[in-house]
Amino acid sequence: MPGSTLSQLRSLPGRTYLRAVPIALVAAVVIGVPADLIDTPIFGRPVPVRGIDYLILAVTTALIGLVFAIRLDGEAERDEAQQTRTVWGGFVSFLAVGCPVCNQMVVALVGVSGALSWWEPVQPLVGLLAIGLLLAALRQRLATYELTSCPLPARV
Repeated sequence: MPGSTLSQLRSLPGRTYLRAVPIALVAAVVIGVPADLIDTPIFGRPVPVRGIDYLILAVTTALIGLVFAIRLDGEAERDEAQQTRTVWGGFVSFLAVGCPVCNQMVVALVGVSGALSWWEPVQPLVGLLAIGLLLAALRQRLATYELTSCPLPARV
């Protein structure tokens, strides 16, 4: 039976966290630059960034880094499915922190006024959904990691 997520995270080797940092930084750039949370001359944002956007970006990219940094021994199919879920979690995170009127899909569906009056207030909830998806992927990854890793013998 798998332990709690926090105890499983504490039991990971330190090199896992070292691998997670650059992965999380790449995820932050991939999500943050087009959402204009990381200011660049390439993208602009007519709607101001909210503080919660930075929080959602930080949490989701940290979770993405952890999921991809935990290496599994064993079934490639299961590993691929977990990575696919993680990528979807990153996409939902992008929807949560992106400019509401810059998202052509939202504007096409509900118009600019709908994007501002309907989509913008819902975005933090979408961010929570992204965090939930990524936490589920992390828990599954940890459970799989625990099943495939070789435990050390108990000291007597």
